[in-house]
Amino acid sequence: MKSLSKCLSLSALTVALCAFVAMADEDPPPRGGVGKVTIITDPPNSEVFLGGEDLGKSPIIEHEFKSGRHTLVVVDQGFELVNERFNVWPNKVNTFGGKTVIPKGDIKVTTNPGKCVIYVDGDNADKTDGAPLTVHNLDAGDHMVRAECSNHKSAEQLVKVEGEKVVEVLLDATGKKK
Repeated sequence: MKSLSKCLSLSALTVALCAFVAMADEDPPPRGGVGKVTIITDPPNSEVFLGGEDLGKSPIIEHEFKSGRHTLVVVDQGFELVNERFNVWPNKVNTFGGKTVIPKGDIKVTTNPGKCVIYVDGDNADKTDGAPLTVHNLDAGDHMVRAECSNHKSAEQLVKVEGEKVVEVLLDATGKKK
């Protein structure tokens, strides 16, 4: 019975792989026709470009557009958040919907002791002065956060920032083992 189950699982996997390959090589939609496009972004109000043409701010609802394979670009706050192929099929509503994330985030730094100067990637960000410090608008990716504290000790940590998120960090420069 286990052998039959494995055989069926392998067969299902093979069929799924073949279907994926067939979809990847799908013929482009014919040119010369007209379809409708609906572009919905979360959050709304992003600038939408299709085939180099400015469609305006999202959401775009059933906007008539020439059929064919085009490039869809979505820009928000100066950041290109989407840049991908988008097929417009004639006589159909062609839809794109997705969450767009600005590639900037924040780091909230708490220190022990409470009075420390905070550096992000070697640049002075500010000081904690007994309360947490939030460093805003950092590019998504890795950042080295360092605290130089009033007790003449320091602590540092590599922090990964993600778009539109706040990462909380505790830097302990007391020298005590945990």
